[in-house]
Amino acid sequence: MTHPPPRQSVVEIMNPKTVAFVGASEDQRKFGGRIFYNAFSLGFPGTIVPVNPKRESLFGLPCVPRVSESDHKVDLAVIAVPRDLVLDHIEDCAKAGVACCCVITAGFTEAGDDGAALETQMVALARSHGMRLIGPNCLGLINTHAGLIMNSSPSMQDSGHEPGGIGFISQSGALMATVYNRGVGDGARFSSAVSIGNQADLELADFLEWMAEDDATRVVTLYVEGFKNPARFVAAARRCRDAGKPVLMVKSGRSDEGARVTMSHTASLAGSWRVLEAVCREAGVVPVDDVNGMMQAAEMISRHGRPTGDGICVITGSGGAAAITTDRFNDVGLRLAQFSPETRTKLEELYIPMQLGNPLDLGAMKSRSFIDVDDGGLGIAAADPDVSANLIIITTGPQMTKSAQTLAEGAKATGKPSLVVFTPGSSSDGGREVVRDLDMLSYETTDEALRVLKTWLAPINGGTDPQRPAGLVDGDPFAGHGDGWLPEHKVKSVLAGYGMAATREVAVTDIEAAIVAAGDIGWPVALKGFGADILHKSDEGAVALEITDAEALRVAWNAMADRLGSRLAGCLIAEMASGEAEVILGIQNDVQFGPMILVGLGGVLAEVLNDVILLPAPVHPDRVAERLRDLRLWPVLEGVRGRPALDVDALAHAAARLSWLAMDAGARLQELDINPLFLRSAGDGLVAVDARARISG
Repeated sequence: MTHPPPRQSVVEIMNPKTVAFVGASEDQRKFGGRIFYNAFSLGFPGTIVPVNPKRESLFGLPCVPRVSESDHKVDLAVIAVPRDLVLDHIEDCAKAGVACCCVITAGFTEAGDDGAALETQMVALARSHGMRLIGPNCLGLINTHAGLIMNSSPSMQDSGHEPGGIGFISQSGALMATVYNRGVGDGARFSSAVSIGNQADLELADFLEWMAEDDATRVVTLYVEGFKNPARFVAAARRCRDAGKPVLMVKSGRSDEGARVTMSHTASLAGSWRVLEAVCREAGVVPVDDVNGMMQAAEMISRHGRPTGDGICVITGSGGAAAITTDRFNDVGLRLAQFSPETRTKLEELYIPMQLGNPLDLGAMKSRSFIDVDDGGLGIAAADPDVSANLIIITTGPQMTKSAQTLAEGAKATGKPSLVVFTPGSSSDGGREVVRDLDMLSYETTDEALRVLKTWLAPINGGTDPQRPAGLVDGDPFAGHGDGWLPEHKVKSVLAGYGMAATREVAVTDIEAAIVAAGDIGWPVALKGFGADILHKSDEGAVALEITDAEALRVAWNAMADRLGSRLAGCLIAEMASGEAEVILGIQNDVQFGPMILVGLGGVLAEVLNDVILLPAPVHPDRVAERLRDLRLWPVLEGVRGRPALDVDALAHAAARLSWLAMDAGARLQELDINPLFLRSAGDGLVAVDARARISG
C-alpha cells in the first residue's frame, strides 16, 4: 500500500511552532496535566493549544474540545488520554492536518495482543494521512534550543534547561527524565532528549539520523533495550561518527541467556553482547555501563571535543592519593603523561628532585607547605606536549577552599580539559562551590573521573572502508549444497575460491582407497572421519595423526569405524601440516547484525582461551591487523621469547577475504569455523587444517 509522504521531517517535528495537548488539565497528578504545565510554564515560545472538552480555558489559555476545532495549524499534538480514546484523537489529528502525534498513553504492544492490535491500527491510520507518531508509552521530548520542554515528568520543574550539546534518546521514559535531571545536576547541558517508547513509527534511528545533522548536538547518548532496525541504527551511528560526533550507549540485557544453542566454536565465542560491542566499535559507538557516568562523559566531550592525545597530568595533595591513582590508571588502561626534560627542569624550582614525576604531589613541594602553593606547578606541567588533560584530586589540608580555588583557576588557565575530584566530605564543600562557580567538571570519586577520561579517550574511527579483493568467486559460494553441516572437504573447496590455502587431502569411503590416497599425498598422513553429525572430531575420536604406513592406516581406520559405526560417512586422508600457532577464523551470522568475522587463538583450547576479536563483515585487512593487537596473546603473534614473528599480514588478508565469503553467502551461511588454522612465520603464510560450515535454505 502506498502512503502519502510525511507532512514534516524530524527536524520540523523537533522544532514545532504550534503544539496541542490532548488531555490537558490543571491536575498535576495526571500525565496530560503535567506535560501541558511543563511546556506552558517552562517557556515554550510557540503557540500552545490545550484540548479539553470540559474546560473553556486552562491557565488563561482557551481550550478546544478537539484538535480539529482549533483555529491554529497544529504541528505537534501530544496525546495523554485513556487508551480507549487514543484512536479517536489520532484520527481527528490526522484529518486536521497535524504533522506528528506524540502518544504518552501506555497499554499498547507492551501490554499484550489487544494493545498490539490497537497500536497497529494507530500506525496504519497515521501513515494513511502522512502523519508521524512518537511513542506510544513515552514521556515526550525536549529541545532546549527551541525552548520545548514537552515531557510529563514532574522532575522537569526541578531541572535546569540551559541549552547544551548533549543529545539523548531513551527507550525508557522514566529513566530519560531521571537521567536528564541527574545529568543537569552534574553539570550536563542537553541539546535535546527524546523518549521513544514503543517506537511504533518514529524510532531510534530516525532521531539518531537527525542528531547526526543537528548543529546544536555535539555528542549523542542512548539508552537502548532493543533495536527495531539494526542495520539502520548502524548506518545512523556511522553518520554521527563521520560528523565527528561520538555516540555513547548504555544497552540493557547484555547477558547471553536465552541465546540459541550452537555447536560451532565461533558461535559459542561470539555471544550477543560481544557482537554488539564489535558492531559499535566499527560504527563509532562507545558502550558504557552506567547511565549517569554516560552523561558525565558526554558533557566532557560536549565541552572539550575529541582529545588530541592520551597523556593525563595528575596533581594532588596526598602521596597516598597519587599512588592509588597511579594504580587505578594502570587498572583501567589510562596513561599518565611523561614530562619532557624541559618540563622537569622547570618543575625542579618547585619540587624535591626525587618527586618530579607524574602525579605531582603538593606535599613534595620544596616549601613543604600547603599554603600559598599557587597552582602547584600545574601550569608548567600542563604545558608539556604529552599532556592532553588535567586531573586534580583534592584531599584534606589547610585552607582547602582557597587551595581548591587556586588549583581550579590554574587548571582553567592552562586551556586544557580539566577535571576536579573532591575526595573529602563536608570539609571540601567550599571548594565544591568554588568549582561550580567556575563552571568546571567535578566528581566525588576518582573512579568517576577515570571513567569519564576513559570514555573521552575511546576511539570512534572504524577504520578504512573495505574494498572487494580481486579474484574471488562470483555468486552464491554454497550453490548446489544442501542444508545442514557440510563435510570438511566441501567447505575447503569453497574456501579455495576465496584464496584460502588448505592441507592437501582426498575424501574416501573405504580403506583401500585410503591407502592409495595416502601414497599419493605422501606419508605421514592424518585420518579424519566425517559424517552429518560428527562436528567436534577430536572430541569424538574421529581423528588419527602421524600415520606412517598402510598397516597403521588400516588399524586406525578400523578402530574409527568401530567407534563411530553408521555415523561415519567417510574419511579424509590429509597431509600432516605444521605451523607456529593455531588460530581460529570463523563466521557467525548474527540474527540482528548479520555476518561477523571472528579471529583469535584457536585449536582445541579455543573456548578455554576465549581470546578473540569480532568484526562485522565486510572488513578491510588493515582493520583486522589493527584489531589483532587487542588480543591478550598478541605477543605470541608478534614474536615472544625468541619465537619468530608470525605472518599476521596473511592472517589479516585471509580474514578480509573470508568476510566477503560471508557477504556473498548472506543469511544462508549460519556459521563457519576454520579451526585450527596453522599460522606460520612472517612471509610463510598459513594453512587451514580443519573447517566446517552450517548452511540453511
